[in-house]
Amino acid sequence: MGANPLLIDLAVFVAVLSALLVAYAGYFARARAIDDRLADIAIRARLRSGVLTQADTPTDSRMRSRLAQWTVNRLPAPSTTTARGERIVRMLGHAGYHGAEAIRRFNAIRLRAIAGGGGLVLLGGWMLGLPAPRIVLYGVAGVIAGNTAPVFILGTLATRRQRTITRELSDILDLLVVCVESGLGLFQAIRTVGREAEQRGQVLGMELLLVWAGINSGSSLGQGLRAMGERTGVNEIKSLAAILIQSEKLGAQLGPALRAVSDTLRGKRRLAAEEAAQKSTIKMLLPLVLFVLPAMMAMILGPGVVRIFHTFHLKR
Repeated sequence: MGANPLLIDLAVFVAVLSALLVAYAGYFARARAIDDRLADIAIRARLRSGVLTQADTPTDSRMRSRLAQWTVNRLPAPSTTTARGERIVRMLGHAGYHGAEAIRRFNAIRLRAIAGGGGLVLLGGWMLGLPAPRIVLYGVAGVIAGNTAPVFILGTLATRRQRTITRELSDILDLLVVCVESGLGLFQAIRTVGREAEQRGQVLGMELLLVWAGINSGSSLGQGLRAMGERTGVNEIKSLAAILIQSEKLGAQLGPALRAVSDTLRGKRRLAAEEAAQKSTIKMLLPLVLFVLPAMMAMILGPGVVRIFHTFHLKR
């Protein structure tokens, strides 16, 4: 009794498909390994050069980027020893702009804002035909606005980034717990979780990769975690760094410590959400009184008021 030709064809098809899948998996794994290696080299190079993020990559035209770079290079070195300079550097770091030229570029942007604000206000006042004293007064106001607006925007960006990091921290800690409890060391877990989070576009991914690059360059785990806490300015990360450093010194298990911190952060997020929900009723009171209540009173009392006026008018 001969073999069924259909079974033979099916077996050949399965064998060929399995061979193709194995070849594809091998090629994909090799390509993934090459990409990971290149990413590691890029992170180390950026760490050595002081450019820790890709936020400074020019996206505009070449002439405009050259002009901006020329302006930055011609500016004097800003003083970072004063209280204002230290505050600006700290805000730049919290917003994700690191490196030696970050404060230079910020000063260049602020100079452009001052010149643009004052010039536009003076030009607008001259075109409208305003008196000279009023034009000068408005020009001074435009210069002051151009000086304070970049600082305000930078503070807003820093606060937004810190909120994003705080929101992502509990999920990142859960991934670290899974990696540590599966047998990976904390160093390898930071590298793995940071790479996956960075590929998903999360802010903490690059921060973890910077911690891994710093440890790989010779710094200790405590120094890397403290540096991440200073870069981000998030109190939860500073507390996490202290807990991990203490656990490493005492030789305690890192998995339960990370899980406890993750549960604590998740509880804080839940309490913050409940607090925001409770505050929403108070925040809705003002627009209700200013906008909704007058409209309701007009709808309710309007016909009666019109009838009263009509009655008095007929009696007269």
